[in-house]
Amino acid sequence: MRRFLLLSALISILSACGGGRADKDISAYIEAWKTSDQSQTQVCRPIYTTDLQARMEADTTQDRQQSYLDFLETLNGLRDYAKKNPSSRVEIRNTLYEVYGKMLYGSDKKEYLEGLGIEALQKAVQLNDETLLAELYKMMADLTKEEPLRSAIYDSEAISLLEKKDKVSDFYETDKFEELSKVFFKADDYKDAIKFGNMYLAAANPMKDSTLWVPYLSTMDLVGTSYMEINQWDSCSTVFENILGQEAPEGAQTNRIKDIALGKLGIVQTRWQQYSVAEENLEYLLDISTKSKDTANIIYALTGLGDLQINTGDVRGAISDLKQARRYAVTKRFASLQKKVYDKLSQAFEANGQEDSARALSHKIQKLEERIQESRQQADHLRTKTELELQQLQNTIETVRHEKVSKRSWLWLVILIIALVSVIVFLILGRKKWRTKIHRRIRQQHEQKTAQKAVSEIDEITTRLKPTAPEEIRDAIGSLVSEKDWAAFRDKFSTAYPNFFTNLDKALGKRATTAFEKVAALIYLGLDNKQIGNAICISKDSVARTKRRIRETLGCETQEDLKELISRM
Repeated sequence: MRRFLLLSALISILSACGGGRADKDISAYIEAWKTSDQSQTQVCRPIYTTDLQARMEADTTQDRQQSYLDFLETLNGLRDYAKKNPSSRVEIRNTLYEVYGKMLYGSDKKEYLEGLGIEALQKAVQLNDETLLAELYKMMADLTKEEPLRSAIYDSEAISLLEKKDKVSDFYETDKFEELSKVFFKADDYKDAIKFGNMYLAAANPMKDSTLWVPYLSTMDLVGTSYMEINQWDSCSTVFENILGQEAPEGAQTNRIKDIALGKLGIVQTRWQQYSVAEENLEYLLDISTKSKDTANIIYALTGLGDLQINTGDVRGAISDLKQARRYAVTKRFASLQKKVYDKLSQAFEANGQEDSARALSHKIQKLEERIQESRQQADHLRTKTELELQQLQNTIETVRHEKVSKRSWLWLVILIIALVSVIVFLILGRKKWRTKIHRRIRQQHEQKTAQKAVSEIDEITTRLKPTAPEEIRDAIGSLVSEKDWAAFRDKFSTAYPNFFTNLDKALGKRATTAFEKVAALIYLGLDNKQIGNAICISKDSVARTKRRIRETLGCETQEDLKELISRM
């Protein structure tokens, strides 16, 4: 490092004396990043990769020193060119060359290079060149690769921009998506883990390259587990079933991944109350994971068995399995999995009447949450730091866009003048004013009718509610089509009628679907088919079909029987 710094100083002295860099031929570099060309990436990137990397392949220290001298001479020549030909694009290209070169030679601190990168990003947003901006994000990701999460966030930003231009493959190999998926999964960012895992699965083709089968199936397992962590059980089940349906060649690793997928299906099947097949699959997952000493999947299997036993009334068996899962989680320090185990174990203690044990475990859960929070502080710090940098950059982008809008104000002035002239012409002809009045009157009438209809529909729904319905439920009635609106309404409904959904599940003999819950709740509130349809944004016929399915499941012969049964819930 000291030799490189001394050599850098020597180059500067020689430059000041008129020697060295003046004779350096930089024509190839200048030709590569012409300021008028926004599609220059494919020409320039080899300079940061092939050319610089080739200099690092020298065997001897002397060759390496000479290589570094050559790099500095080129860089100084490019700086001279930028002074004589000032341009944001040239300055950005020089920054890219400098950062990638100094990353290779290790001749400057990372903090200094990061500062150069952020400054280049701020300049790039003014060029309205998303490909160049993505190239800089990619550089920042390479620069921060020792901080995996931070690097992954920069890569994520680059990929988002490149997707718009359909240029992701110009910057990233397929296996990079697999790597990003693993980084986000480790950081408990399951949505991004799913996103990049699916990108890898879409790009990889194990049918053409059999060596990809193991990473392909492993990524599917990661995506399925991520869905499981965020309780998207349908998607989770689909992924694990797809793993089992893959025609992968027989092998120890591929067979093992399929076995794990079959076992994890047991966790999904427990949620769906398919207890017999769930128990078989979970026992299988426990057996194969114990033999291979796969601690994480042992914990998943034991926790799943404990959950199953709680649901089927075998509380003692649940406590036994969950205690065993706790020992594995504590031994291997799987903090997030350990918390899941503790939560389930506390639930089992309460179901078994062991209130003291449950309280003691709650204290441990609180301490565990504190340790988990402390362990995530570093990752959160990196994420916050990166997001702050990106937010500052976004503010710069918005400022630049505002300035560009201001610069185009003269164009709007011309348009306004043309519009005024057009209005005058139509007024002279005696038509524009008449037509405008008619159109305005028609539009206003239509808007008034639409608004009155919407108000009357909501008023009609509210009027038909049971007189005993609480005021907060009346206020919540409206459009219940989105998950957010329904969740808010369901919480208020459950507060007012705490046993309704539990009794509905018992009567159905299974967990009610969201559609069943919506229709049943609104029947309970006294609404007819049309009003129910208006509330949840479906047709009256669809409501009738749903009511028929509920009636058949509950064994009611008539709609009145159904209404009477639901009213008693």
